Amino acid sequence: MLPEERQKKIVEYLQHHGTLRVTELVERLGVSRETVRRDLQELEQRGVLKKVHGGAILTRTGVEPTFAVRRTTNVREKEAIGRAAAALVEDGDTIFLDLGTTTLEVARHLRGRGRITVVTNSVQAALELIEDEAITVYLTGGMLRSGDLSLSGRFARHMLAQFYVDKAFIGVAGISLTGDLTDFHVEEAEIRNMMIERAKEVIVVADHSKFGVTAFTRVAALTAAHRIITDAGTDPEQIFLIRSLGVEVTTVSIPLDKEKPENSKSDKEV
Repeated sequence: MLPEERQKKIVEYLQHHGTLRVTELVERLGVSRETVRRDLQELEQRGVLKKVHGGAILTRTGVEPTFAVRRTTNVREKEAIGRAAAALVEDGDTIFLDLGTTTLEVARHLRGRGRITVVTNSVQAALELIEDEAITVYLTGGMLRSGDLSLSGRFARHMLAQFYVDKAFIGVAGISLTGDLTDFHVEEAEIRNMMIERAKEVIVVADHSKFGVTAFTRVAALTAAHRIITDAGTDPEQIFLIRSLGVEVTTVSIPLDKEKPENSKSDKEV
């Protein structure tokens, strides 16, 4: 296969999935890791993609992959992150729960954690929680966006302004190298910013593909987060830089056996 053909297939794969792993391309294209890396290097120089630890992501700042694509991307990583994040919630906590495929995994793992109160702008998260009678759910209202089934706008902001909470679980489209949390949608970024400002503790949940990415609009400074929970595929250099800013980073491993997840590593364990 000619380099042009390989690179075209790489771009098509990224357009469908939003992110990729070098190991996936080696298997799909039947070439060596070195060949894949050379292709990725050339595509990065052309501004088509951005290389991240172990793979690559699209660089378009204004185009969000569809919900259907995102919910099938890095599924095991998001599940592990969601489990670790939910484990931080204590009986009696009040929390903000943001929208997104990773925060949806947080919602799924909140069931059975005791008496908690959740304020969310995610219809899907609310549906995940409603069957647990110990969990009180407040849905913000507002403008409904298809796909994610997210709520935003003036009515959502008015609702959020009524609450202060113990913890906020925030999802992002990107964590930029300049130290910002970023997103694709202006009104949803405003909601995230309000959640951050009105929570005692801010926990950002983001898989490895979000690091080094600058999406369309700024949510808040990275230092507004107290903790970031990510997977072990995140570039160690980026983790080091984030920790140097005073933000705690917890990395979770992807378990071989879903019933027996491996322990996560926090700043104190590194």
